[in-house]
Amino acid sequence: MASSDDYEIGLIENEADARLCAQVLSKEFSSLNPLGIFNKHSTEHLFENWLWPLITEVRDEKLSFLVRYRPTNEIVAAMFATDLFLYEQNQPNGYPQSSSGNPSADMFAELCHQFIHQDLPHKLESNMVIYLVAGATNSQHAGKGIASRLRSHVCQYAKHVRGFQYAFVQTSNAATRHIYTTKLNGKETSILHPKNWLWKTNDNQDGTCPFHDYTDEPMVNILVELK
Repeated sequence: MASSDDYEIGLIENEADARLCAQVLSKEFSSLNPLGIFNKHSTEHLFENWLWPLITEVRDEKLSFLVRYRPTNEIVAAMFATDLFLYEQNQPNGYPQSSSGNPSADMFAELCHQFIHQDLPHKLESNMVIYLVAGATNSQHAGKGIASRLRSHVCQYAKHVRGFQYAFVQTSNAATRHIYTTKLNGKETSILHPKNWLWKTNDNQDGTCPFHDYTDEPMVNILVELK
């Protein structure tokens, strides 16, 4: 059994590592994430349309981390993160003003908008909230505490090195939800079950329920006060 010393956490600092991290996350989200499974999104689809563009956009902020398995130097986990203020600035005309055409993305965007304008204790500013957008661990290395260590490390780095006050995460995974609420003392600010979500925009008020057959975990907004 591998010990904690077998795993090394570090910043994602170059394109080659970023690509490998995006591949790890894409594989895990397509096979284990409830929404990914429901949407039947392939590993390739998630890589090309979400995770590779995401890390390409946020890598220079130096808030995203990877975990290496020392015996093989293999990247076995990653967390992509960004300053929520910058993220919001880059989405000036997002949902519900207009649709992205992707119901999952629009549902996340609606919950993010709710968090910023209703649930955040203060007006959002730069370097206030680190948004933990996507994180996952290679299933072959699950059960070794890597997920908890990585998330704790990112939060500590955000607070003590970069000066962030809060961390924000959206999750539909029960294990991830447990880590943030139990081990990092996160507060659940809103809970939405996708089957009840109405997808509508300002120019389409009728809306549809794209996840009405979804029966898995709800979507949860979680706020972590960094200490």
